[in-house]
Amino acid sequence: MESTQNKAIEKVLSRVVTEETAEELANLEGKALEETFNSLYEQMDYQKLLPQEPTVSGVLQGLYDLTQAEFQERLSIEEYQEILYQQVELLASLLGIKLED
Repeated sequence: MESTQNKAIEKVLSRVVTEETAEELANLEGKALEETFNSLYEQMDYQKLLPQEPTVSGVLQGLYDLTQAEFQERLSIEEYQEILYQQVELLASLLGIKLED
């Protein structure tokens, strides 16, 4: 792993754990990283913090909400199109549909 990436990970982790622990976690590799990930995954599952898998109804609701949204920040048309494109791609994937370019 690249040193700059490790430093970026360490910086984020240091917001929730001690700096020493953040440095140690950011530099994990191989089996130690895998075991740490698995332990955290189990803890997140136990605390019901795992992200929910996307569903067709969830994506459709998100698209509907997007059409009704009043944005606090101004989005460019390109940014808005990109968000819509990503949601449509996700919906197509969930439905097993291949979109044509």
